[in-house]
Amino acid sequence: MNRIVSILLLISSVSVLYAQKLGIPEIEYFNRRQYGGATQNWKVSQSENDLMYFANNNGLVEYDGVKWQLHRQVGGVIRSVKCINECIYIGTPNDFGYFKYDSLHHLSYTSLANSEELRGLRDVWTINEWNDKVIIHAEGGLIIIENNEVLKVVPSISRFVSCFVVNDMLLVHDEQEGLMELRGDDIYPISGGGFFAEMNVSSIMSLSRRELLIGTMNNGVFKWDMNKVTPWDGSSNELLIDASIFCGTRYNEELLLFGTIQNGVVITDNKGELVMEIDKDKGLANNTVLGIFVDKEGGVWCGLDNGIARISLNNNVSFLTGYYNLGTGYVQEQYEGEWFFGTNQALYKITDEGFRNPLKDRDDFIKINGTDGQVWNLYKEDGNLLCGHNLGVFEIVNNQSKLITPSSVNGVWNFLKVPGHSDLMISGTYNGLILMQKINGRWTFKRHLEGFSESSRYIEWDDLGRLWVSHGNQGIFCLSLSDDYNVEKVRMYTADDFPGNSSLVVTRINNRTTLIGNNGLFIVGKNGEVKDYDELDHFFAPHQYPSIIKEDRFNNLWLFYRDYVEVLRYLEDGTYTKISLPFIPLERKLVTNFESVYIADHENVFFGVEDGYAHYVMQDHYNYRIPFNVHLRSFTGRKDSIPYVLLQKENGSNEQLQVPVYSFKQNHFEFKYAASFYGDKAVEYSTFLSGVDNAPAGWTSSSSRQFTKLREGDYVFTVKARNRFGVQSIPLSFKFTVLPPWHRHVYAKVAYLVFILIIAFVVTYIFNRRIEVSKQNEKLKARERYKEKEEHLTNEALRAEKEMIKMRNDKLRGEMKFKEKELAGLTVHIIQKNNLLSELQGQLKRIKRIKSNDESDRKIDNLIKKIDKDIDNETNWQMFEGQFEQVHQSFLNRLVEKFPDLSDKEKKLCAYIKMGMASKEIASLMNISTRSVENNRYKLRQKLGLQSGDDLSEIITSI
Repeated sequence: MNRIVSILLLISSVSVLYAQKLGIPEIEYFNRRQYGGATQNWKVSQSENDLMYFANNNGLVEYDGVKWQLHRQVGGVIRSVKCINECIYIGTPNDFGYFKYDSLHHLSYTSLANSEELRGLRDVWTINEWNDKVIIHAEGGLIIIENNEVLKVVPSISRFVSCFVVNDMLLVHDEQEGLMELRGDDIYPISGGGFFAEMNVSSIMSLSRRELLIGTMNNGVFKWDMNKVTPWDGSSNELLIDASIFCGTRYNEELLLFGTIQNGVVITDNKGELVMEIDKDKGLANNTVLGIFVDKEGGVWCGLDNGIARISLNNNVSFLTGYYNLGTGYVQEQYEGEWFFGTNQALYKITDEGFRNPLKDRDDFIKINGTDGQVWNLYKEDGNLLCGHNLGVFEIVNNQSKLITPSSVNGVWNFLKVPGHSDLMISGTYNGLILMQKINGRWTFKRHLEGFSESSRYIEWDDLGRLWVSHGNQGIFCLSLSDDYNVEKVRMYTADDFPGNSSLVVTRINNRTTLIGNNGLFIVGKNGEVKDYDELDHFFAPHQYPSIIKEDRFNNLWLFYRDYVEVLRYLEDGTYTKISLPFIPLERKLVTNFESVYIADHENVFFGVEDGYAHYVMQDHYNYRIPFNVHLRSFTGRKDSIPYVLLQKENGSNEQLQVPVYSFKQNHFEFKYAASFYGDKAVEYSTFLSGVDNAPAGWTSSSSRQFTKLREGDYVFTVKARNRFGVQSIPLSFKFTVLPPWHRHVYAKVAYLVFILIIAFVVTYIFNRRIEVSKQNEKLKARERYKEKEEHLTNEALRAEKEMIKMRNDKLRGEMKFKEKELAGLTVHIIQKNNLLSELQGQLKRIKRIKSNDESDRKIDNLIKKIDKDIDNETNWQMFEGQFEQVHQSFLNRLVEKFPDLSDKEKKLCAYIKMGMASKEIASLMNISTRSVENNRYKLRQKLGLQSGDDLSEIITSI
């Protein structure tokens, strides 16, 4: 209900506005390549969820504010369309029925022409809602439908040309009988209705409860007071006769819209006075309007003979662009009943009457001779109109211009009176300043101001009589002038003097010289000091100060930013209120760095734009807070051939009849959404997917979003929209489910559980088995440990025994060494004894050779024999052999075993060789010569079987 009230307030708020609009509303045109249908479009309608529908020669065209879609389920030409509740009724030459979104929110068609009689009623031109019934108007009759069932067919008398519902009456025009009324389930003539026989009634609108306005295609407009018919005495009637009315509708309580064949859209008031004409020349793209409809925002949709158009008739801004061919607008002024427009092409003028004429055309704007080029400024005063031009200063008189500055003056930016001298004026130029003087009521050039030659686009006086000049990015200059207005002193302020401000512009606010930076405002005090000016800071966002501020004569402050404009409206209590929404249509249309505003009066404001001018009518009661809907136009998963659609209803409610379920393999989703707000395309969206997003996504102009690799679970996707007026839609939510992959499915989990149980059983069995095996192994290990211990003890005993044996062996080796020493000593003793005895024997023999007596000889012979006996004493050998056997155990036994044929001498020789004795020592022991020893060794080698090269000592030692 609140929304309906808002829309009614919006529509009704424009009654005064349109009488004052001096430009053309914004027009948005859509060609067949955009909407995908045929060129011709007939009726237009809007559904309860705000979607727009168009009856097209190729089918039903649907538009959601972002995307066009053509529905061809019917096939062929669709003449009429009407949205009633949830149904979209359509009519074709041989069929009628309705489209409706099904449980999956897919638009499907149901035909109601289920008989040959119904299909033979020819073209269906109009569909109306009346007394809770749907009335289908076909040439052959009226079809009365209730609850989507045909109740009755009211046949035409000749041919039903048109049908209208006005003031709760259903009026039908029969070609032969004229205008008639449907009452109950039959038609009846009305008083005066026969007047329209043989005419073509194309529109009927209400002027009051008892007065109707009836438009015909070729005979103009008439009034019917329920009794008689009279011609409409409005001044626009002649125009409408020539234009050929094809359709019509009421815009609000004051304005009437006529769609024509020849002149596009004609707008009048209730009295028939022309308010506006919008045709092909003025941006409509086609003069033939086959259907006209006012949407819930107040925009006017036109079904054209070639395309579709939407006229922003609800905006407070209209434009003098394109068709009027004025060029880029820089300045505007009213002077002596005429309007002057300074552009980049020249200076143009138009009379006030011509400017306010709705039928004005480009030829009504007259170019002032001689002003070709760039116009920067206009100045009017007491019968004088001066034009600041790139060639200098022109004085404008009638349609002529007169250059009053010499050729040395290039580019005059502005005009500024000298305080206290009404006859003097200073102007900033491309290369300095000039002084103008008024003589005999006419302004003349006086001279250049010496001492300053910078471009002086913005100039202002301060309270000390100094002139402040701003020069783009170079900074601001403070000029002190002499009495004859020459520059005596120049002080330059750069960005370094104003930290954080890269550019500065000088202006005047509240009678104070003000410097505007991109990060703050500064004023020049009464004593000439520059200080911060923060009284307006609360109107600006940080680091977002306007590039220029212009104060009008009503003390309003116009704030120009890079791409948009706002105004601080001055209130009676001396405060300001900020207004920005009405100027949104001007975004990115203003002339950047050369913004201009002209305030004609309290209600009319003009702006220079890139292609001409914009006219703004101030209307505080205009409603910018119209609610709108957001729709999910397409939701698809991977391999989906038909998308899911979810439409939001008028109260923001929506009912999702089915929650789609997707397998994990289809885990790729795309959402496409649209806001059914048609007044502006700069709609932003914010989305949120539960389980994925931590917070709603930031606002973006993108109308789609994709997701991949979502985990299994239930998801809710939420989208909301916001238009440039700051109005947000009610959020729309859509639910869907992603099944887990096969390995995470519930059946898989059951299988996993069974598998885990089996594994647990197997593991338990294995564990128990391993315990048994472990016990057996422990027993074996115990046995092994016992055995090892037993072996260890045995080894310990063996080691002890070995130690004992070692000790005995060590003792034996000690004894052996001792015996060896004794044997060696014995051997040495024997050798020494034998040597001594041999020596004595030798001496005795020598004595014997000496001649002596026989007795001495006898005694000497006995002594020699005794010595021989002692030298070869067997006892000595036995003693030696005993000692030798103790040292070299069983050597002689092994020797005998191995070589049994050895003699005693040979055994002795082997023993002596075993001991390592030399041949000389052996010879002494054996009481033989050394040579005999060698011979014995040779013989021994032969007995032992040694070969040449074999070492006898090594062989014997090894035995």
